[in-house]
Amino acid sequence: MRWLITALGVALPALAGCGSDDAPTRTVRVGAGEPVRVSASEYAFDPSRIIVSGGPPRLRLTLDNQGDLAHNIKVLEGETEIGGLPSFPGGEERTTTVRVETGRYRLVCTVADHEELGMAGELQVRP
Repeated sequence: MRWLITALGVALPALAGCGSDDAPTRTVRVGAGEPVRVSASEYAFDPSRIIVSGGPPRLRLTLDNQGDLAHNIKVLEGETEIGGLPSFPGGEERTTTVRVETGRYRLVCTVADHEELGMAGELQVRP
């Protein structure tokens, strides 16, 4: 009986994450001024979390649209757009530069309901 309790103690936590609809998240850390490349697909950004250290930079952001649909990326402070790229077709990539201050920002795709479907992320700028 003890082996069964031990087996369940190992198996149940492992199974708890199975069947989740949450997309995996990956964090990328870069220094101020270093370029950042984000891949877009249906319906996720990779990486979905970007941490920039070394002060307020001009963020050079490339979006590689690997999806079949048009996507974009917008950098939002609260609900205010401070930069980003317009929508463009799958199979293409575009680059922009966004001026950001120390703080937290949201990264979203504003095409239709893509944000609600999971195309959202976070940008942190640290001193």
